[in-house]
Amino acid sequence: MRVTKDPEIRRKELMDAAEKLFLEHGYEETAVSDIVKKTGVAQGTFYYYFKSKEAILDAITDKYLDILIERMENIANQENLTAIEKLLAIFEFTSSFTGDHKGIMDYIEEGRCAHLQIKFNQRISSETIKPTARIIQQGIEEGVFNTKYPEEASRAYMGVTALILQGVNDLDLNSPEFMRRFMALFYYIERILGTESGAIINTFCEKGFYKSSSQIGDINGNNGL
Repeated sequence: MRVTKDPEIRRKELMDAAEKLFLEHGYEETAVSDIVKKTGVAQGTFYYYFKSKEAILDAITDKYLDILIERMENIANQENLTAIEKLLAIFEFTSSFTGDHKGIMDYIEEGRCAHLQIKFNQRISSETIKPTARIIQQGIEEGVFNTKYPEEASRAYMGVTALILQGVNDLDLNSPEFMRRFMALFYYIERILGTESGAIINTFCEKGFYKSSSQIGDINGNNGL
């Protein structure tokens, strides 16, 4: 007996199946036939919802962006966190999220689907500026950040973070290059936000990311920065 499902449920099933296959085998190695087989539908059903394999990746990318942006908004609105704690909460979430979805994120980041990379970068840059700017304004009011331009500082913060951490998921967590990236990131973020040297990295360590700041290194420039 043929089972008829709500279109949104069927669409979600196809997306979930595709996402699992992309993460397990890679985007290039996954065929539409693999997706329909995993979902248990006819190939024509797939093309009813998505024009191509690239179209379903496009939909998955939108889902990722919605999750990232919604989470950033939620963190920015939390009243029990300081501005620095909010920035680190966003950092922790985005790091774990991109790590959990590494295969697909790498594909987007590497630019093999140029329009997806453009979409990802444009939405991230345009829709995360305001929540980050609100956090920076909170930091100014708390007396820990010192900048006259919170929105522009937000743009600089997002841009520097994206550039410095590009490809970081491919690095060994204990490698000198990995440590150097994080030292550089905190070094430049502190200067963008006009905060006291070490303020962000010390909170980073206190929250349990690393056991001590010595595992990251001296952010004041004694490691060649």
